[in-house]
Amino acid sequence: MSPGERKDVLVVLYRSDDLTPSKDEQRLNLPAGAGFSELLRELERESPSMYAEVRDRILRSAGRVLAYGKDDDLLPTLTRQLADGGPIVFPAEDDAHPTAVQAGEPPT
Repeated sequence: MSPGERKDVLVVLYRSDDLTPSKDEQRLNLPAGAGFSELLRELERESPSMYAEVRDRILRSAGRVLAYGKDDDLLPTLTRQLADGGPIVFPAEDDAHPTAVQAGEPPT
């Protein structure tokens, strides 16, 4: 691909915040070799509600790695999916695992 080429990338977001799980999809036209910054910028322009959730999930995933030193498969998986040209799939989040550990409790 030449530097000016673009590619269509499908972003799939599975939501689990309602009683019934749902799925949102958005097709984006990104520059070849685009990273998370370009993905988020274009998603913000095309689908603000999806942008907010995708951004939050990326930040939470990075935060778990930085704050707790936990392996989080989401970021490497998304990076690989983006490099491969999609689709980029954000799975439903598991509400059974809290994102913060209470003081004095050992991490699970």
